[in-house]
Amino acid sequence: RLPTLTSTSSPNLTFFTEDLTPASSLLIEKEVVLETTLLDTQSDNGEKSETESVDSSENIIRTPTENEPLSVVTIGDSVSYDADLAIKAVLESTKTVNVENRSFGGVGLTQKGFQGYLKESLENEPEVMTVMIGGWDLAFAEENQKEYEQIIENSIEEILKVSSLIIWIGMPPTPEGEGLEENRHLVNQIYREISDRKIEVEFIDTDELLGSEQGAFVRFLTGLDGKTYQIRKVRNGKDDGHLCPFGAAVIGRSVFEKIEERFPLFTKEDNWWLGEWTKDQRYDDPTGGCSYIPVE
Repeated sequence: RLPTLTSTSSPNLTFFTEDLTPASSLLIEKEVVLETTLLDTQSDNGEKSETESVDSSENIIRTPTENEPLSVVTIGDSVSYDADLAIKAVLESTKTVNVENRSFGGVGLTQKGFQGYLKESLENEPEVMTVMIGGWDLAFAEENQKEYEQIIENSIEEILKVSSLIIWIGMPPTPEGEGLEENRHLVNQIYREISDRKIEVEFIDTDELLGSEQGAFVRFLTGLDGKTYQIRKVRNGKDDGHLCPFGAAVIGRSVFEKIEERFPLFTKEDNWWLGEWTKDQRYDDPTGGCSYIPVE
């Protein structure tokens, strides 16, 4: 489990915003605290289930097993590509889920070739699909909101012909200097409203996961273990919207929680978030982009 979790306490997640200065000279300007509650539960055989709570068994679709594992496919853009390995790590730590990662840079609902990409992603008939897009659709959505809403509806309809659950991950906060926040809020609001109308679609608010108390971009998250983790990359000395391993892990845990509400899952590996996947080259692109450290 992530270090912000303990079996007996409700963690405080402390976020920092800071000057853009590498390594030891990095200074923290302010901090805000966001309190969340996460429970560790155990199955009869002692396996741990990372979940906030399951309201009832009414929404349970089935319980995956090693002989009949749950099939999950992840699709999305380059930020989703960063999140992919964490989603795969936490879900496959259960030994009852198979994950196929299919995200890559440039994916958007309004981009050329998306329908073919979606069709290919559904070929293995995943029971669950995660979708994380937005950046490549912002300009279109701003000018053609109603049409964009219909494109989303059509895409969801296509996915639900095959899958029984969609996890729609909101576009994370972007650095202030990029000037994307207004349109990002627009597309996330569309995703949320459409998800709220469909029982088969669960929306993940990344403002709450990766943002400050106000949902703004931050580079670091500090957990109860007292350690501060970089969640977003730095590129050419400036904040970048892409994810570092811990930022990916936060999203992975949230995806786990959403899926677990429909398909009961139990983690077998406590330290999935520290696995070999964190050493993947994508987290060192650009070189050292995830190696900044804060000094209080």
